[in-house]
Amino acid sequence: MKKNSNPTSKKQVLENYLLSEIHSGNLKVGDLIPSESELVKKFGFGRQTVHNVLYDLALKGVITRSKGKGSFVAYKPVNRNIQRKMSFTQDMQSIGMIPGAKLLEYKIIKAKEFPDIIHDLHIQEDEEVYFMKRLRTGNNIPIALQYYYIPARFLPNIDLTALTGSIDEYVARQGIDVKGFVTKLSAVEGTDEQTGLLETETHALLKSISIRFIEKDIPFQYTITYYRSDLYEYTFSSFQ
Repeated sequence: MKKNSNPTSKKQVLENYLLSEIHSGNLKVGDLIPSESELVKKFGFGRQTVHNVLYDLALKGVITRSKGKGSFVAYKPVNRNIQRKMSFTQDMQSIGMIPGAKLLEYKIIKAKEFPDIIHDLHIQEDEEVYFMKRLRTGNNIPIALQYYYIPARFLPNIDLTALTGSIDEYVARQGIDVKGFVTKLSAVEGTDEQTGLLETETHALLKSISIRFIEKDIPFQYTITYYRSDLYEYTFSSFQ
């Protein structure tokens, strides 16, 4: 049989093979797919052809690629209803994923160090604010990068060990009842640091700014979250 040297045909053969393995269940959600080297050896195709196939499948959302770890069958994007007050932990649990949190930075700052929060949190420039930077994961896969700002007067003796779990659950245990929220969404280009922490090849991120209130005129928490655009999406419905 004459060998087909058309790189497009090779590309299609490999893509069809991987899609077939996924659709048949041989490769399940979260499974590690064969590496580029393994696929080169198995099919005898050039490394660039294999690389292009994996790159295209990642763009289509079929697989996710993690630097230093490999390529995995992609999870369906987390779909959050913007009208519901759900925490990241609840989002993960709702789709059967195990939520995780890694505290990257914690410090007490003056509000004037981040002027945006002065107006939105109704605080003075010299007021002390807890700043926390956390990496959020689902089944150990990086999904979101969060920056929290909470006026220290609301939590005078904050438990640092609680910052690797659900902050919403910790706040509730302190007797603070969050009554409502305001959320702003935008599409942004992530920095190299952000995309590195999120282990994503694309710089397209979904940015959410959420302000939580304990009363209609008493803001309690200001959170900036950068979500991987391939793993998170928001839904708005006019139906109640």
